[in-house]
Amino acid sequence: MSRDAIITGLTPLQADGLACVECGADYLRVRVPQVPVGRSVTGSQVFACLGCCRADARRAAGGVRR
Repeated sequence: MSRDAIITGLTPLQADGLACVECGADYLRVRVPQVPVGRSVTGSQVFACLGCCRADARRAAGGVRR
């Protein structure tokens, strides 16, 4: 998965980059390391928790944490 991948089927929080696209963790409530994994259909950058993120997405993100 590249950071430019368009990810569909997200909740509003996930689509705005405010929740993990894998597990749904709300980043406004919990602090966990995140990596960018793509964009929503609105163009917002979306993220996955470091523990949820697949190995290929971690490599594509260069191990960047937010």
